[in-house]
Amino acid sequence: KQRSISSMASHRVILLVATAAIATLPSSHCFLVPSKAPTVLGGRTAPARKLADAPSLRMSLSGGTGLPIPKDCGIDPVTGQICAGDPSLVLNTNVKMGDKKKEFMKAASSALAKGLGKPESYVAVCVSDGMDIIWGGEDTPCAIGCCYSLGAINQANNKAVSAELTKLLSSFGIPANRIYINFFDVPRENIGYNGATFAG
Repeated sequence: KQRSISSMASHRVILLVATAAIATLPSSHCFLVPSKAPTVLGGRTAPARKLADAPSLRMSLSGGTGLPIPKDCGIDPVTGQICAGDPSLVLNTNVKMGDKKKEFMKAASSALAKGLGKPESYVAVCVSDGMDIIWGGEDTPCAIGCCYSLGAINQANNKAVSAELTKLLSSFGIPANRIYINFFDVPRENIGYNGATFAG
């Protein structure tokens, strides 16, 4: 019993000494337990930097060739995985855009890339003008669009894209309250690309 009490006392002394030693360390020496990055994200965030900034990662992911991966594709800041670009916009309007259509499409492509934080090299835009569309039972200038993306779909990004597209459409006489833009966050396995999907 006496040995047990002595042993407990020794452990207390050691614990007190260790605690005191840690307390004397400057804040820069604090012990931090690194958290494990979620493996389920799979690149579902907007790119934080260019893939060209990490040539070793490019080479390892491309089997040593560096060729299959677009140079302007980003890297997920959490998982370190490739952020597939993949945003697309399908827009229908009953207004005829005439020779300004291509100019609008290019501006919409830029708006999508900027608003979602994705590489424009993967952005696809499809615009159908002069369509038969009514709004509120009336034949009035309007537009209906769908934006699809692998991640980067959230309130802030959606608002930014919606604001820019509304601004672009206003030049064709389409009022802001006659535009619907629906946003869809599509799982990587549900996006076909290059003969496969982004999931493989």
